[in-house]
Amino acid sequence: MSERETPASTRSALRELSAANARELMRNGKSVFSVLFMFGFFLILIWALNYAINIGNRAAPSVLLDGESSASSRTTDELSERGIDVVTGSKPSDSANAVVTFQGAHANVVLGNPMPNWSGIVGALEASGFANSDIAVVDAQGTPVVDLFRSNLAATLMMGYAGVAFLGTSVPLVALRRRGTLRLLGTTPLRRLTFILAQTPIRFGIGAIQALIVIVLALGYGYVGGANLLRLIVTLLLGLALFFALGYLLASRSRNPDLITQISGVLPVIVLFLSGSVFPMYILPDWVQQGITFLPTTWFVQAASSDLVGSEPFLNVYVLWAMMATATVLLTLVASKLFKWDRTE
Repeated sequence: MSERETPASTRSALRELSAANARELMRNGKSVFSVLFMFGFFLILIWALNYAINIGNRAAPSVLLDGESSASSRTTDELSERGIDVVTGSKPSDSANAVVTFQGAHANVVLGNPMPNWSGIVGALEASGFANSDIAVVDAQGTPVVDLFRSNLAATLMMGYAGVAFLGTSVPLVALRRRGTLRLLGTTPLRRLTFILAQTPIRFGIGAIQALIVIVLALGYGYVGGANLLRLIVTLLLGLALFFALGYLLASRSRNPDLITQISGVLPVIVLFLSGSVFPMYILPDWVQQGITFLPTTWFVQAASSDLVGSEPFLNVYVLWAMMATATVLLTLVASKLFKWDRTE
């Protein structure tokens, strides 16, 4: 502990600065809007794309089941509960626009032409015991189709976190440095780490609201439930803390808020394309795939997608948790060491 500061004064400074930050952020409506815009924009965009491609003007599904009787029986019940017609028979029928074939622990869904709204079929298969990663959905030409909204929820939340951490945290901190406010704070007993952590509570709350929206959507669409829900909550909170650490590091030395604003707009997009969510990692060169796995943001997307999408991460989720937590602590400590009250320090 610094000789100029006691534990009691640290707690008091943290409370007062946190309250002041909350008042300042909420007073500036433009700041709140800029923080939330990125998340809201991408959320609406992927929902609209998914609706246009997979749902809008699509016929109601009518399913022919083919394969093991036990799996067929469970899936029939689940489909019926969702109001989806099940066609009887052992061969493709003109009255069915989707055929589900069971092969052990796997289920293959072949959609007819024109393609029906197939999301309820996948939901029924998952409810009857099939893991999402064991369900393959293809169109009449054999091309895989995906739920764009579901597969990009984790990446969308990552963009929201980036907005809070970079535009909502890094940029204001750098602006304070340029105005000389940080130089004045540097003349007080206030520790760098205390000041950095005081930026977090109100902004963490905004990020938590974004996470809550994703959780509500995932529950409403049937993407997650049961024990996976608790695991998803932990992943989202760890991811939020990780992005704050990255935001603090970005703001630790710069004195140019315009430059940080530009970086804050470009960096999340770069991270998004390197997350393995927009483009499947297997289409990238091996050396790029290996490099991506070292990015903490990839750890977050991989861990979140394992519960939201049912995909298999490149490492166990609990290992990814440990890596994210370690990176968060290390990045925060490095940011506090590099942090300058003023460029002449």
